[in-house]
Amino acid sequence: MAAYSLIRPTIILLSSQSFEQFILTLGLIALVVIFGLTAFIFMRIFLNWLQDKLARNHGFFKRLFKGNTGNLTGSLAKPENIFLEPLFLENDGNLTSNIFGKKNDIAEAVKPEIICEDSSEVAHLYKPIALWHGRLILPSNEQRQPYGSVFFEVINAPKKYQNFIGKIASLQWNTNRQVQFFVHAVSQDINFTKQTKKSQKSGNIHPDRLNGWRNVGPLATLAGTRLEDSVTVMLRRPVIVVNHTKSDQQELIIDREPVQIIGRLCGLVSILQRKEPESDKFIVRHFNKISQQFDGVAEIIRIPQVQPDKNGIARSTNHSIEQSPLNPDGWYIYGERDEDNIFVLQAIEPRRIAQLIPDETHFGLKKSLAYLSSENWQNTPAQKGQVKRVLLMPNDATKNGLISPWQEGDIGIVIHCFGGIGGKKGESAPLGIVTGHFAFGVAKVVRDRFTSELRFDIEYKQVYAHNPDGIVAGSSKWQSYMGDLQRGWLGDRPVCDIICKLDCVCCDYDFDGIILSPLSELNEQLDIMMARYRTGDGTGASLVTPATSCVQDSSQAIYATIKKITAEIESNPQIQDWLNTNPTAAQTQRFQQLIALGQSLEKVLIPLGILRPDWRKNSRLAGIDSELKKTFFGGITNLIKAAISYRTMLPRRTQDEIAKVLLKQGAFLWIIRTNQVGGFDPDIEPLAPTGL
Repeated sequence: MAAYSLIRPTIILLSSQSFEQFILTLGLIALVVIFGLTAFIFMRIFLNWLQDKLARNHGFFKRLFKGNTGNLTGSLAKPENIFLEPLFLENDGNLTSNIFGKKNDIAEAVKPEIICEDSSEVAHLYKPIALWHGRLILPSNEQRQPYGSVFFEVINAPKKYQNFIGKIASLQWNTNRQVQFFVHAVSQDINFTKQTKKSQKSGNIHPDRLNGWRNVGPLATLAGTRLEDSVTVMLRRPVIVVNHTKSDQQELIIDREPVQIIGRLCGLVSILQRKEPESDKFIVRHFNKISQQFDGVAEIIRIPQVQPDKNGIARSTNHSIEQSPLNPDGWYIYGERDEDNIFVLQAIEPRRIAQLIPDETHFGLKKSLAYLSSENWQNTPAQKGQVKRVLLMPNDATKNGLISPWQEGDIGIVIHCFGGIGGKKGESAPLGIVTGHFAFGVAKVVRDRFTSELRFDIEYKQVYAHNPDGIVAGSSKWQSYMGDLQRGWLGDRPVCDIICKLDCVCCDYDFDGIILSPLSELNEQLDIMMARYRTGDGTGASLVTPATSCVQDSSQAIYATIKKITAEIESNPQIQDWLNTNPTAAQTQRFQQLIALGQSLEKVLIPLGILRPDWRKNSRLAGIDSELKKTFFGGITNLIKAAISYRTMLPRRTQDEIAKVLLKQGAFLWIIRTNQVGGFDPDIEPLAPTGL
C-alpha cells in the first residue's frame, strides 16, 4: 500500500454543508479580490487586443508588399484604407490571390476533353462511409419499446446483410450488465422548464419531441434531439443481427453509442474549375491509385452554397474553392447523388490535415513549450485559408528524429479548441474576449482506402450545449462535426486539434488477467456526460454557453477517470502484488508514468487543492442549470466554485495546460491548425481564442 501513497493527491475534501460555510466565510474577501483581478484582466485584455491588432496590420502590410516593390503605386490606389479593412475588400481579385496565393496548377488546368456523365462508370471511385450506416428515427410514444430502442433506416450494411439496405430495423441496446448500467445511468424523465422554453424562443433547438416523456434513454435522445429525424450515424462493431424471417423484422443490437456521420458515399478529388460562372457545379478529377496523382476520371459534382445563419455568416462557401492552397493535395468529399445522378457534396475534408507529414518539427521540451505558449495561435488572421501541421517532440533531436512516430493502429487523445469569427460579419466579442469551445476526442492511425497511405481518423467527443445550429452532443466523426457544409466549423472558425500519443494513457494494462484501460474509462465518462447534455438532466436544456460548460464538464470527465482508475488500483491486492513482484517490467514503468500524469493533471484541474463537491459526487454539470433559486450567496458560491478550477474556465487555457502536462510527461504532440479553410469569404476573418 505504501507504494501507492503517491497516487493520493493532497486535496481538502469538504462535505457539502461545510463547503457552503467555507464559501460564505470567504465571500467578502473573494469579492475584493475579484474586483481587483477584474480591473487587471480588462487592462490586460485591452493591451493584448491592441498588440494583436498592430501585429495583424503589420503582417498584412508586409505580405501585401512582398514581391511588388517595383510597382507600389499600382498596388495601393488608396493606402489610407489598408489598415481599416485589410482583408475584407469586396470584389478584389488580387486580394483572393494574396490570401490563397496564385492559382495552383490544378486550378489552371484546361477543361478536360472527356467528362464522365455516367454515374455507373465512376461508381467504383466512391466508397461507403461505414459498414453499418443509417438514419435514426424516433418512435412515437405509443411505439416505444423496453430498453430504449429506436428505429434505424439502413443506408449501408455489410455484404452478408445487403438485403437490409433501405429497410427499417429496430436498433436496441445489448442487455448485458455493463451496457445496461450506462443506459439506466443516463435515462431521464424529460419535462421542459421555463428556462428551456425561454431558450427555445431565443432560437436554440431543444428536444421538443421528447418533452413529457418518461424514462428516455440515450438512443432516443440522440434520435430526438432535433425537430426532425435527420441524425445519421455509423454503428460501432460488434453489431448483433437478429433477422425474424417470419415477420420480416430486423433487430440490430449494439454495445456503444452510435457515431454521427454525414453523407452516403466518400470520394477523393481535386477541384479543377467551376462549370459555369454562377453555377454550383464543379469539374473535379478523381485520385488515381496507380499513379498516386489526380489524373483519374473527370466528373461534374455539385458543391451547394449553404444559406447563412441568423448572423449572416455561412458555415462554408464554394467561392474560389478551386484556388485554395489545399486543393493540390485534394479533398475527401462526402455526399450522395441527386435525382439527376449528380454527386452532391454534404461535407468536405482536406486531405492534407489527415496526412502524417508535419510542416514543422520542434525538438526539446523548452522549444515545444514555447511553441505552445507563443506561436500556436500567432497572427491568426494572416493565416486565413491555411493549414499547418506541427510535431512537438519533448526529447532532443536524434538520428531518427525525422521518422514519423506514428504507426498503423496507433491511438491518440485529441484535445480540440476553436476560436472566433471576426471581420465585417464577425460575431461580437465582449471586451475583446473570444471564448471558443473545447472538447476531447480520439484519433486512430488507419490505412487510407484511396491512397494506401497512413492517415488520421478523428472522432470527437462533443460535450455540447443546446444551440441554434442543431449540433448534437455525442460522438462525431471529423467530417460531420468539422466538415459538414451546413453545420461544420472548417470554413468559418480557426481550429486547433492537438493529438497526444502517450502509451501510459492510450494502451491497456493486463495484470494477470485484470484489464485496466484508461482510454476506455475516459470514453465511458464522456459518453455519460454527452448523454446527460442531450437531456439537460431532464430539463431539456444545457443552457450555459459552450465556452463555460464544455470545458468544466469535459474536465470533470478526466477527473472522474483518474479517480476511478486510482480507486481500482488501491482496492485490488492482486494488482499491487503484480507491481511489487515486477518492479522493472515495462508495464510497471508505464503504470508509474500514469500515476505521475494523474497527479499533474489534478494540479491543473484543481489548482487550489480544494475539491469541488459537484465534481466529487459527479452530481451536477456546469452546462445544466436546473432552475434553482438564485440568491446573492448562491451567485457567490458558483463564482468561487469556478475560481477553484479556474484553469478550466477558458477553452484555450485548458487546452494549453493539459498539452503542457502531457509534454512534460514525455508525450509527443501533433498539432493541426486550420484557419477558415475551403472557399473564400471576404467578410470574415479567423480570431484566436482568448487564453489568459
